[in-house]
Amino acid sequence: MNEGGGAIRLERLLPASVEDVFAAWTEPAQMARWLSPVGRAEVDADVVMGGRLRVVMIDGDVRIEHDGEFLEVQPPTRLSFTWRSRFTGDQPTLVTVELHDEDGATRLVLQHERLSPEAKASHEDGWGAILDRLATVLAANGSTANGSTEGG
Repeated sequence: MNEGGGAIRLERLLPASVEDVFAAWTEPAQMARWLSPVGRAEVDADVVMGGRLRVVMIDGDVRIEHDGEFLEVQPPTRLSFTWRSRFTGDQPTLVTVELHDEDGATRLVLQHERLSPEAKASHEDGWGAILDRLATVLAANGSTANGSTEGG
């Protein structure tokens, strides 16, 4: 494992509650809607400490498989999991997602560690596109949710 590898850090302010954002990261059907920079995703996730994660990003005939293990699950504010694919040199890297309430919106901080120098730029671009898709999905969910923003 590349313990001394590089890290990327991305932040987004998302138009949803911390609980809704956490659900988007932990429910496979929701994850499949946004967890790929392009195309679509197939997701299998057992979101418990030690549970497995499998994400297949699909764009046309291209299929990129990722797998990992959940290391930390603290609803609704923190997730940590390993992330491995051919783009990490088949080495497990570490992704941590932290969620912070900001007046009903959510500040998401994603840190991806143990990346090789070659993998940093592609992962930064990939996660950036993925988080943009997440924001779009959450905004669409909010505009169609029973017409009410009370509660929560």
